[in-house]
Amino acid sequence: MRKLLLLALLPFLSCKHAPENPNVTPPTDHSVTENAKAGTEPHEDSTYITYLVDTTGLAQEPDTPIKLLLEGTFHKREVWKGAEKNKWFGLFYENKKYILKPTSFQVIPTFDPVADATHSEKGKKVISGREIVGETPNTLFFISGLSGIKEGIVDTASFNKVVLPVNKSLSYTLNKKEYTIQAFGDSVKLPSKEYAYQSYGWKVSGNKKGQRIEQTLAEDDFFEDSIYVLLWAGDLDRDGIPDLLLDLSNHYNISRVALFLSSEAEAGKLYKKVAVFETSGS
Repeated sequence: MRKLLLLALLPFLSCKHAPENPNVTPPTDHSVTENAKAGTEPHEDSTYITYLVDTTGLAQEPDTPIKLLLEGTFHKREVWKGAEKNKWFGLFYENKKYILKPTSFQVIPTFDPVADATHSEKGKKVISGREIVGETPNTLFFISGLSGIKEGIVDTASFNKVVLPVNKSLSYTLNKKEYTIQAFGDSVKLPSKEYAYQSYGWKVSGNKKGQRIEQTLAEDDFFEDSIYVLLWAGDLDRDGIPDLLLDLSNHYNISRVALFLSSEAEAGKLYKKVAVFETSGS
């Protein structure tokens, strides 16, 4: 099933990479890209292979004002054309602190073991995967388009759980204020399934301007051996309330990373979902 890892360990199509090949057709869809990686394609003498970068069917840029991306290797449709041209900030863990600062990344065409296995011809091999490589290693996530974003240390909430069975809760604390996430739903008895739920979701509760608020963050009717995951909580928008980064996947082969900001919340709400980055392993 989908592994429950920390955000820095979330490459959705992980594959080992062979040394860069000198006989590479220059890619045309990402301006910063200068190299292509062969990846784990079938064993051939790479000296006589030309790698052709698939630039068809690329995704359009999300229409949300705020954009979210992660480091890792993805299908071509999961990284939109020109993504590296945006002005990005990255969240980094340095010297036991989380730091937000301007950054950039490259989008490098690479072998996609799912899509590219049969796309080849004599002396040529099509590669369609996209690898996002940050200028600084181990970027937790990239964010673009957040109004008033400020560089510097980000106050981060503490919590002791990342997943929740039905009717269980977790608390996270920032500036001596506690917030609680409660899981609701129905358990389903299925053989050999670690997580088996339907009508499962998360509710969050906490105080805002002296008012106690409860809000449903997310819910899904059906799940396939998957469960929501709390990846990170911290005051990204500097309003005193910890923002949330969650994986809201309802399928073991999908990752649906969503960013919730408190400063964008409507009246009577704690959070608003402002950006989603979804990937799959197939």
